[in-house]
Amino acid sequence: MKKILVPVDGSPSSKKAADAAVDLAAMTGDVIVALRVIDVENYTGQWEFMRDKVEEELNRDANAILDDVEERGAKKNIKVEKVIRYGDASFEIIAYAKENRASVSSIMMGSAGRRGIARSFVGSTASRVVRQVGAEVPCPVTIVPA
Repeated sequence: MKKILVPVDGSPSSKKAADAAVDLAAMTGDVIVALRVIDVENYTGQWEFMRDKVEEELNRDANAILDDVEERGAKKNIKVEKVIRYGDASFEIIAYAKENRASVSSIMMGSAGRRGIARSFVGSTASRVVRQVGAEVPCPVTIVPA
């Protein structure tokens, strides 16, 4: 079964990408893989003593974001697999696509995430993922405007 990989961070842009993926999956019969990447180091930095509490909060937030995508899929009877990975978002998105190249048919992601628009039109994570198309990412990437 083919899968549409949808990296989500709870931003309006990623919610629009999730909705677009649900619409596409309704036409193709694909499964959606909602991927939330947590970068604990980005939040804790030098305050290692806070790591456990911060990670707990980030996991709670990630599960809420993934549950939202699952609810969006359920409205159209679309199966949603929920995945949490840890590290740099662009690296983990690319790694997931490479590791699952046999099943991931496309990546659909928002143009700008929680940090806003880091570049003029496409956020930094989306930009890094798009630059890997053909080189490392074995499937098309669709960027949904914010």
